[in-house]
Amino acid sequence: MCHAPLSRWVCWVACLACLHLAAQPRGSVPDGFVQLSAAQATQALDEFRHSRLAGDLCLKFEIIHKPRLGESAPAMTGVLWASWTPAGPRLRVELQAGNKQTALAFITTKSGTSSQLWLSQKGQAAQEIAATGAHQPLAPGLLLTPADIYLPFTHWPKTQYVKTERSRGRPVHFYEAVNPQAEGAAVVTFGLDRAYGALVQAISKNRQGEITRTLQVEELAKVDDQWLLGSCSVRDERTRDRDELKFTEAAVRATIPEAVFDPATLNLPAALPAGRFKPL
Repeated sequence: MCHAPLSRWVCWVACLACLHLAAQPRGSVPDGFVQLSAAQATQALDEFRHSRLAGDLCLKFEIIHKPRLGESAPAMTGVLWASWTPAGPRLRVELQAGNKQTALAFITTKSGTSSQLWLSQKGQAAQEIAATGAHQPLAPGLLLTPADIYLPFTHWPKTQYVKTERSRGRPVHFYEAVNPQAEGAAVVTFGLDRAYGALVQAISKNRQGEITRTLQVEELAKVDDQWLLGSCSVRDERTRDRDELKFTEAAVRATIPEAVFDPATLNLPAALPAGRFKPL
């Protein structure tokens, strides 16, 4: 497992990644937009898929739905736990309702060959969810889905390099990933920052080639000399509504018990790392 100074996996989870959640510059990058060779493109993608933080991670977050017209909805809060195994990253997410009770919780694992998702609603026993369930909104009125947080497309087998070009003022390597399943986007084009190797954007298209959703990293934040994902957004390109996922507190270099990632524990809130949280 790579321990490069830049962790590129954010969940949108943790970039989400899943969105890979942390960033440190790799060093100087030459000017210009030299396109990657086949070998360089494969190496960059492989490094992104296998990078990780030095320890486990726990983040508090809020989600705000922002319609194109009208008032933003009240924020929904939650907690995300992230850890790594030799096969790949794993996440636990708990979303709280207005009464501070856990409305939804899920655990997901991701590797180069498969992704798995277990879901619990309102304290019920966890159930393993088929691919269709990964694309259901986390709560009524939201756009964000479990798939937007654990980003299965970054590990889809049929992924190829497209080009390197400027995005939001920075050089970005773009890859196109084809969904091996019938559910969800048919194709996702995602961008890796050339200097940081972190996921910065993902554009989903349906089977008619129409853009349906755009995921965008908005901000980075720093805690204990570790750069993390600060916020990201998901926009519905049909309605132009969007959800903003903002991380508010972080416990980095933590050690999360194995039980936190056991689906049998999803019906109860997981314990938080005591005394470790710092504001982003």
